[in-house]
Amino acid sequence: MKKILSSLIAASLVMGLCSCSEKSTSESESSSRISTAPLDAELIGTWMNDLNGYKFGENRKVSLVVDYSESAHFTADGAFQTMNALIPKENVDYDGNRIYVTNTAYSEEYSEDLTSVLIDMVRLDEDNTETFDGHYHILGGVATDVLAEQLGFAPEKFYFEADVEGEKLIIYMTDCFDYETIDGKIDIFSDLLNYKDESADALSYKYTIDNDTLTMTLQGIDNVAPEVYHKVED
Repeated sequence: MKKILSSLIAASLVMGLCSCSEKSTSESESSSRISTAPLDAELIGTWMNDLNGYKFGENRKVSLVVDYSESAHFTADGAFQTMNALIPKENVDYDGNRIYVTNTAYSEEYSEDLTSVLIDMVRLDEDNTETFDGHYHILGGVATDVLAEQLGFAPEKFYFEADVEGEKLIIYMTDCFDYETIDGKIDIFSDLLNYKDESADALSYKYTIDNDTLTMTLQGIDNVAPEVYHKVED
């Protein structure tokens, strides 16, 4: 998978600024820090580049948004295309509500065929047996495991959703962190984050909005390129 949310990965995996805490939960958690500053109405909404982005909510939560389509997507004939293989439609179980995709491959380590769940999700909108298109809650699978682990977290700590539209697969780590805007900065924080600087309580970005363009620059780490996103309709 291509680089996802470069500044967050740089912070968590390269500099050790943040990492997964020992706390375990089945859904995204709030922070002991409370967001109280007035919201920036211009920031609220979804901002994307070619691969990923953020959704800033009126509830003071931020979701991470990833266009997963290059890594995996459903095909017109009901199969599941990954970067490495086409998973045949026989491996895609769909009843109009739940999509359950598996792959069986021989394991040299165990000297037997092993079956893995690639993605398992249920509709959050109306059941439809005619199409995969819709909005889903992802229950689990390799897709979300890889996404969370690339950010240095355990997948069970987050609530995942997905939008399917043709060969587009958009995955959301929904309301995964809190955020606050103060004096031209966005602070992103959560009790799931530990900070290398013990005095820090957030990942802090300088930001500017120019019409439909959001530019965010991570503070406290040298040589991290600004992130540029464009507003999209929810």
